Amino acid sequence: MSNTVSLTQGKIFQPLLHFTIPILLAMCLQAAYGAVDLAVVGWFATAADVSAVNIGAQILQGATVVIMGLSMGTTIYWAISWEVIKLRKRHLS
Repeated sequence: MSNTVSLTQGKIFQPLLHFTIPILLAMCLQAAYGAVDLAVVGWFATAADVSAVNIGAQILQGATVVIMGLSMGTTIYWAISWEVIKLRKRHLS
């Protein structure tokens, strides 16, 4: 049974929602990871240690967002480039 979802034809809200939910869940898990680290360090360490863990979690969260954005942008760029190459080959033949 084929269960395909098109983001280019028909209604956009439902397929887009199915596409974004895993991304949002991954970002929430990343934030929860930082919060758990902060809680554990808060129980066993000093205020300077808590501050260091907090800054590290923020840097990691920012790096994750940047990497996810770059990977999505690169995927779009590759898809467009691939389509242009296919169209040029069709046009030249």
